Formats: sequence, C-alpha cells, structure tokens
Amino acid sequence: MDDGARIAIETVRDAKTSVEEVRFVLFDAAAYEAFEAAAAPEA
Repeated sequence: MDDGARIAIETVRDAKTSVEEVRFVLFDAAAYEAFEAAAAPEA
C-alpha cells in the first residue's frame, strides 16, 4: 500500500496538467494513512 500511495502522489504532483483538484477514494484507514504519509511535506 505504501508504494502505491507514494507512486500515485508522485505521479499527480509530476503531471503537467491544468487540473486543479485530484481526489483519491480510499476505502479503509490503512489506505488513508498510507496516502496521508505519502502526501506529507518532506522534512
């Protein structure tokens, strides 16, 4: 799950597009936590 979340977030961030909002539909707490961690700003 962590790799998938990281890849999805990186792909969206790197996309050259005019899309202003992206929604990931996550079906459980583990998925949410993985995406939340992947989306967090790097320290």
